Amino acid sequence: MKLAGATTYIQEELTDARLHCEELKALASKALDLVNASQQRDHFYSVAGDIILAVPDTLLKLERALNSAAMAVNKVDYEELRQVMQPEKVEHLERVLEDVRLRIPRRTGSE
Repeated sequence: MKLAGATTYIQEELTDARLHCEELKALASKALDLVNASQQRDHFYSVAGDIILAVPDTLLKLERALNSAAMAVNKVDYEELRQVMQPEKVEHLERVLEDVRLRIPRRTGSE
């Protein structure tokens, strides 16, 4: 089960990266609030407007990429575990997961 060790490591690293991404989003939001509340707001936008406007968009793209990678790794791990479990356990687990999926509303559109 060498793959299990690798997927676990990747999952841990992705979790850390996603947490750091959330921290960056909070810091960027705080910085934007400070810039917008400043008496020098126009000056900040004139010298660094491209950066001020690009950071939130770039963080959103980073977040989406990390979430996509996490979902892919989780799917690989799921499929690997499915191969080593007893078939009746897999069927039971899949029924339980389907019930959970039905209760969680799916997002539509873009964020």
